[in-house]
Amino acid sequence: MFEYTCNRVNGDLEINGDLSKPEWRLAAEVNLRDAATGQEPKQATTARLLWNERWLYAAFHCADAHIYASMTNFNDPIYNEEVVELFIDDNCDLKSYIEIEVNPLNACLHYAIHNDLNGHLLSYARTEQTIVTAVHVDKAKGSWSAELGIPLREFASASNIPPIPGDAWLFNLYRIDRPPHREIEFSAWSPTGEHQFHRPHSFGRLLFR
Repeated sequence: MFEYTCNRVNGDLEINGDLSKPEWRLAAEVNLRDAATGQEPKQATTARLLWNERWLYAAFHCADAHIYASMTNFNDPIYNEEVVELFIDDNCDLKSYIEIEVNPLNACLHYAIHNDLNGHLLSYARTEQTIVTAVHVDKAKGSWSAELGIPLREFASASNIPPIPGDAWLFNLYRIDRPPHREIEFSAWSPTGEHQFHRPHSFGRLLFR
């Protein structure tokens, strides 16, 4: 099982899409791989996470030769375009988890998922946007980044809120890239063995330190 050690940061981060801020140097950086094969993807993606007593933070940096997005509203179906995604299972039951997505236009999607592990999913869209997000697009360098602050109060099933150092949740990180004239690229931190993200048995451990 993949494992990510999430370091604690003092104070709150300003969510502005700037991943060069000093706090992010405290976070281990991971690379996403092809979700099906585990091989290096054509478009690289890195991710980092941090936490404090109120927030879980995530940051993605995406190489992208053709940045594509058109949707701008909360809970638009942005998974049909280009996005980064987090799935987080705070009680480790593999059946109930939250799905969070952000696109290059800073549209956010926030679903609560129930997965019966037999191919049936129920998705419940949050009515209130509580997650703070910001993106930075650099078309000259062919990249975009997303920074997220997720209130820990969203994790109602966790054993401890805030987490106690040593607590572990289950999670995965994903990206969908839709280049023109080429196959869609699905990337994951912990590969799922197929181009499908709702595979909780492939989740890795999020270890709070």
